[in-house]
Amino acid sequence: MFTTTTNDYFYNISINDEWIWVPVPWAWWQVIQLIFAIIGIMGNMVVMVVIFWPKRPRRSSTDTLIGALAVADFLTSIFIIPHPTVARYPDNTWGKIFCKVVQCPTFRVTSACASIITLTTMSVERLVAVRFPFWFRRFFSPNRTSVAVIAIWVLSVLINSWGLYTVHVVNGECVHSLPVGFHRFYGVLIFLVQYALPVVVMIVANLWAIFTLRQRRATALRKAQTHILHMLLIVVITFVVTRTPIQVTFFLYNLGVVDFKYIFGPTYSSFVVLGFVNFCINPFIYAAKVPNFRRAVDDIKRSLRACRLDHDDHDFHPVFALKQEDEECAQ
Repeated sequence: MFTTTTNDYFYNISINDEWIWVPVPWAWWQVIQLIFAIIGIMGNMVVMVVIFWPKRPRRSSTDTLIGALAVADFLTSIFIIPHPTVARYPDNTWGKIFCKVVQCPTFRVTSACASIITLTTMSVERLVAVRFPFWFRRFFSPNRTSVAVIAIWVLSVLINSWGLYTVHVVNGECVHSLPVGFHRFYGVLIFLVQYALPVVVMIVANLWAIFTLRQRRATALRKAQTHILHMLLIVVITFVVTRTPIQVTFFLYNLGVVDFKYIFGPTYSSFVVLGFVNFCINPFIYAAKVPNFRRAVDDIKRSLRACRLDHDDHDFHPVFALKQEDEECAQ
């Protein structure tokens, strides 16, 4: 059992057995972080309901990927909710779990990684649909896309589960057992795998798809595909704008260019808040750019007001897929 002291560090700290908890100070950036978390939870929940609505048995590969992106962003929004931190951990099972999973934080980085890889896969899926339609019908069936989503989550867990093995409770503190040099090397590797490479793939895939469409004669399919690509391009640009500052800053920190104290400064806190925008903005982009999404929300609202799920007077088609592509994949 620990007792409080007059030191400012332990002011207003609650003690529970061997735990020493530090309450959330609710700085400006934590308040904004909570607001973004709430918006992300509510917005992505709407997307999940629209995609996985029980009376929508037909889901395209695009629907499945956007639904998977909403799930990843929904979970990330939950994990970014500010919570009390621990000043001293007990050397027991619960202390070790909190250190490895929450303080590390394994859950948040895993769901964020899944979101990034899913968005990258969406860009590739759109390129294949436009440039290689035969391959699209072969490799991006709804069932195979679902398997790809599972593979994305497995890969995300493997990439970010290092904290389960390298973070330990030592003398009441949550510390990394890896050498500083290896930790920085791993940080650079994560930057390349979870940011640099996905950004290159997303930009190249979207630009290639748009260039391909511009070479074709004007048709209804081309117009519809261009519309979907523009929506996805906005999502990608939003990702780049909101995630670049924090990713580059942390990359420079791992290279030793940025001092450790900078990580706790107001500028870095601003970059953190900007990065959280990425996990709550997509539902608003869908609502603004995809009429089918707005109609699907209206259909569900009417079904709920009628207190029934068997809204038979509506044909629940895939939300984000194009009718022509959907018909080709069904053959």
